[in-house]
Amino acid sequence: MKKADLRKETSSNDVDAIIEALVSRGIVFVDKRGSAYYCFHKDHYLQSLLNSDPRFRITYDLIKSLEESVASSSKEVSKAIETLAGNISNLARLVTESGGNSATAAAVLQASAAPRRAPMQVADFKREFDSALASNASSIGWVELARVRSEVCTRCGLASDEFYRLVGELTGQYQDKYELSTGGGEGVMVRGLLHGFVRCI
Repeated sequence: MKKADLRKETSSNDVDAIIEALVSRGIVFVDKRGSAYYCFHKDHYLQSLLNSDPRFRITYDLIKSLEESVASSSKEVSKAIETLAGNISNLARLVTESGGNSATAAAVLQASAAPRRAPMQVADFKREFDSALASNASSIGWVELARVRSEVCTRCGLASDEFYRLVGELTGQYQDKYELSTGGGEGVMVRGLLHGFVRCI
């Protein structure tokens, strides 16, 4: 609501003082647009910025994407720690039961090791990558690579370095299909710069 309209609608002479008090408490935000001052309740100010400022919307979408990626990564780390703790507990129990027999312990360690898998082909990776992009794309199309990595690596059993190697090959082969952007906490290096965001062109 315009500050001038508030003055007209109220009989109080202290409208400005009341607004300042509300602003200091974070209940109301005042924004100058053109020559007018607009007052927004805190519950509506964010939506107003998202509707009126494209740069703010882009920044907001990227922050939300990063927040979701961090939350997802934290869950994965917790699961990995639980699995590791369970494996260590099982190993300790088997070693204790076998009386410390080193041959038995070695057999248990070998059995618990992850089996080697053939390297993933770029064509297969492209299908998984495109699927993750489609399901995570923001309203402007950009997706944080860390978020895509989390989904694809969980689904395909890839290590992070293998994922980014394949991203480099994929975006190199299909330069007309993918666009990379700098930023983010992880990504692929292009001409000495970290590129942590991707979108389909």
